[in-house]
Amino acid sequence: PAHERLRRVLATKANMDGLKRSPEPIAALALFNLLGRVPKAVEDIGAQMFQSKASEVMTNVAGPQEPLHLAGAPIERVMFWVPHPGKELGMGISILSYCGTATLAVIADAHLVPDPEAITQEFNREFAAMLKAVRTKKSSARKAATRRPPRLPLAGVWSRRSSPPRSGANLTASP
Repeated sequence: PAHERLRRVLATKANMDGLKRSPEPIAALALFNLLGRVPKAVEDIGAQMFQSKASEVMTNVAGPQEPLHLAGAPIERVMFWVPHPGKELGMGISILSYCGTATLAVIADAHLVPDPEAITQEFNREFAAMLKAVRTKKSSARKAATRRPPRLPLAGVWSRRSSPPRSGANLTASP
């Protein structure tokens, strides 16, 4: 159901916001920065420590909402793969938004995830259902707004350059 999808999205966002506000990303970045400056043998020990604690890397990137161009031609689709280092990591998932679309890319160890296409198919199904729910809700809200008579008093919006509406002026309200 749509309410369950919304609950999951909101819970995921709350968890991600909590992680982003924690000191963990700053500490990990500082450690990776440090590991990148030491001899490779030391870097490998540090990388192995992180890799042994994770089975998957997932990242989402908000891309541009206007089309990009390359040599004058518009770029229709953009995608990327998450870094997939070492032997311990079983799967990497990347989500990128671009011009009103979202692209999901999955890279996986074939022994652990023999059918990564199933993940992308389920993502597409779920994304389409969520999009339909949002569009239905917006459409219902627009219909309800057009059925309701305007409530008085209405407030007008004007810029600094214009004058406030005169008393008795007709004002319109946007939904």
